[in-house]
Amino acid sequence: MMNLTGKHIIATLGLLLSVLTVTAQGKLKGTLTDNETGQPLIGATVQIVGTYKGTSADVDGKYEIKDIKPGDYSIKISFIGFAAKVFNGITIKDGETTELDASLEPRSQTLQEVTIVGEANLVDLESGKSEVSIGQEDIEEMNVRDVKEVVSMQAGVNTTTDGIQIRGGRVYETEYLIDGISAQDPLAGSGSGAEVSANAAADVTVITGGQGAEFGGSSAGVISTKIREGGDKFQIGGSWQRDNLGFDKDNAYSWNTDIIELNMGGPVPGTKKKVKFFTAIQSIMSDNYFGPTANQLESSILRTGFNRSGNDWLNNNFVDPLNQGTFWAPRQRNNWSHTLKLSWQIKEGTRLSVTNQHSLNINQNTRTLQIVGFDAILLPGFQFRRSLNLDNATTYTHHSNLTALNFNHFLNDKWNLDVSVGRLFTNLRADANGRPFRTETVDQILDEQSIITDPVQLYNPGDEIVYTIPSPWLINNGGISSLWHDHYAEEYTLKYKFRFYPNSKIHKITFGHEHKFTGYQWVDVTRPWVGAPIRIDENTTTPNRSIGSSFDIWSVNAMNGGLFAQDVITYKGIIATLGMRLNYWAPGKFADDAVDNPNSPVVDQVRQNYEEETFGLFGQRWKARLLPRINVSFPVTENNVLYFNYSHSMRLPHPRFVYQGLDPNFQDRSFLSNLGNPNINPEVNVSYEVGMKSQLTKDLAFTLSAFNNNRFDYIVSRRVLVEDQTGRPVSKQMYINQDYAKIQGVELGVFLRIGEHFKAFANGTYQVARGKSNSAREAGLQIEQNGEVELTREQYLAFDRPWNFNGGITFSPDSTLKLWGYSLGGWRVFLKQSYRSGYRYTPVEQVGTNDLGRPIYAPNNDEYLQEIGTPWISTDIKLSKTFYFNDKSKTGITLSIELRNALNNKRSQIVNPVTGTAYRQGDPVTNNYRDPRYLGPQETGALPNNPARFLPPRQLLYGISFKF
Repeated sequence: MMNLTGKHIIATLGLLLSVLTVTAQGKLKGTLTDNETGQPLIGATVQIVGTYKGTSADVDGKYEIKDIKPGDYSIKISFIGFAAKVFNGITIKDGETTELDASLEPRSQTLQEVTIVGEANLVDLESGKSEVSIGQEDIEEMNVRDVKEVVSMQAGVNTTTDGIQIRGGRVYETEYLIDGISAQDPLAGSGSGAEVSANAAADVTVITGGQGAEFGGSSAGVISTKIREGGDKFQIGGSWQRDNLGFDKDNAYSWNTDIIELNMGGPVPGTKKKVKFFTAIQSIMSDNYFGPTANQLESSILRTGFNRSGNDWLNNNFVDPLNQGTFWAPRQRNNWSHTLKLSWQIKEGTRLSVTNQHSLNINQNTRTLQIVGFDAILLPGFQFRRSLNLDNATTYTHHSNLTALNFNHFLNDKWNLDVSVGRLFTNLRADANGRPFRTETVDQILDEQSIITDPVQLYNPGDEIVYTIPSPWLINNGGISSLWHDHYAEEYTLKYKFRFYPNSKIHKITFGHEHKFTGYQWVDVTRPWVGAPIRIDENTTTPNRSIGSSFDIWSVNAMNGGLFAQDVITYKGIIATLGMRLNYWAPGKFADDAVDNPNSPVVDQVRQNYEEETFGLFGQRWKARLLPRINVSFPVTENNVLYFNYSHSMRLPHPRFVYQGLDPNFQDRSFLSNLGNPNINPEVNVSYEVGMKSQLTKDLAFTLSAFNNNRFDYIVSRRVLVEDQTGRPVSKQMYINQDYAKIQGVELGVFLRIGEHFKAFANGTYQVARGKSNSAREAGLQIEQNGEVELTREQYLAFDRPWNFNGGITFSPDSTLKLWGYSLGGWRVFLKQSYRSGYRYTPVEQVGTNDLGRPIYAPNNDEYLQEIGTPWISTDIKLSKTFYFNDKSKTGITLSIELRNALNNKRSQIVNPVTGTAYRQGDPVTNNYRDPRYLGPQETGALPNNPARFLPPRQLLYGISFKF
């Protein structure tokens, strides 16, 4: 029904557009020349974008196109060996001739495929993809801090407490690229590993459907960020925002937040402007809105140094003479990023650039580490139960360092070569606020407990049987966090791509190869003090018995990559892209040896399947999969293009699902621990999309699309029986490919420019995600709660959020616009509104009462995940005034005031299934929570008043910035 509705909408719009089209005609003519020699470009192609109309230049370089319907058009001029040029906003009038002369630049002088003249189009009528590019100028006008906030405003993109979802996919399914190199931590499961501040981005491209063959690491969408480069003149800029000015530091909108940015760029002296640099730093420090804070966060990574390997995690002799473990963590949330880019124009047609993106995050947000991208229980990251003493809570340090080298070379008129070499290093440490792995001996109780303290409260003190009121549930015995985790991933990427332009002018062929060498190390220990020597007296200690109460330790070297090719065929306004990618991967010698080693606890069926489904090459076992990609677009009327795309994509499983528990020297002997599956396959997405793009005028455009994403080989967990090293049978949880899902939706986007001062956008998405599994984690939860996973019927997926709307208005007047005689030049207003469906939940029904009269609720499993919590509605506004020193160069000082969630809407992160919204005082709650209305010995559940149950309230930020 949804796909049929989408087709009806597109057909109706096409009919309306054809009815409204007038019959009057205009003409376009001009002369095309070589920019260097002035010679005519004989045979150069002139195409009116979004139509079937086009022609070629004659022997004098002249061209003429007749019978053009009046309107605003983009004119594309191209010739073999020259960079194409697109003239936007060319107006054709009834009965008139519009003249457009152009000179093209040889591609040997520029590496740009296309040069844009005029204001950018609101939609790309030549693309058969669902894609949007946000340039530096637009980013500067937005009220955004980083690339993720830029992306969150686009159609098909949803934001959650975990990160960014694209078209109903999970957070970890999105591919993040920085200057062509993957920036995603493959082990953290939380999206992008290397963070990029908004002021460091030159361009952000978001592909939600129809990604090209060169992209191989995503089953949802692609977010590609291009880092800024220095200009011909030296520039420096910076800003400082904070949410209080001292006198208002205790207000509800103040959380002790500071946001500091500094950037500079320009030519490197002595290089004749051939070498340019850009650098930027950003610091975001905040105590968050939850209330309780630690006295001091500490990072053990910074005390031991960033780049570690081997068993450095066992080193307890920390040396920190510069107090780096605390210097970089003055608040509860500490985000640091640094960008550096050098670009060298070696000669005409040849350039080299080097980018380094460095980020460091220190916080106590448990969402920093996620085994998969989206758990079924959507709890925020605040450690509420440890909030009485956050100095003993888990502190996370996430450090990423990405280096990208890009070489672009014009070989000749027909061939271009692009080479990218990159290194991504990510390291995440989680421990009890900087404490060492464990001390040499244990002489105290470290386990966390909630204990009854003095004064003891009694229940029925006058009765024969007297009870004590339970402990407060919050940890209050001085215990410390039981989690000790450390992982790093070191990934080297080599990618090369050739572009070939045949004489036919119809084809543009691209082919290449991408290969990645990846090293993983994973250490996950629960209660690391268990098994440590216990001091009995001054001279006697017990022996070292184990590494914690349970653990998961492995170190792996793996490889993956892909061969890709695609042909862009352009013929009389029809553009078809035919692509194919062959992805391959090798789990590595660690997995191969585990399968061959009879002492490794690999399931016999897995051993057999691994041997049958892999092939040997270069001493390792490999797998491969073909991924076809097809995009087609064609005009239906002038400036109205219908497009279709079909693609296969995949995402490699989380390494933990592959390798955990396979090392015979580090086997977790505890029951119900996890076991890796070397033969697990990637999850695959088969996507179909049909849509329309319409540039009604140069200032008004819209897009409409319907998509259907089918996910196969979804990963779920199963229990298996294996023998441990002692020969006893133990139950392990292993992950396999079994389930599927489908995500269907419709997207609409509208883009508008009003005169020279107003810009506006609005987009909306309706989608439904259903299947037989939510995630591997959700399957595990169903097993624990129900003893099985329901496979007989489809159900809504936990991460499904049907409705998503975004809208924004930018008002940026110049000095010519006046109000009551006052010039509005320098003022700028940005207003953003968003609406998102709340989280799904399973409703409950009352089945009785307990002895205190408290209602007892049970989930209604016949309506599993069929209810949706209260929506997330937010309004952000930023008002600024720039005092220019030089109006031409736009240098000056800017004062600003910003309101986030200006209307102070309550947006539920933890949904109370009794009410459908977050808990409010006096609400009834389910029985896993204690109900403050009933005080008795049975009230042992969690407290319902977690301050993180709502998203952030209103926040007011004052700002000052400069640019010279």
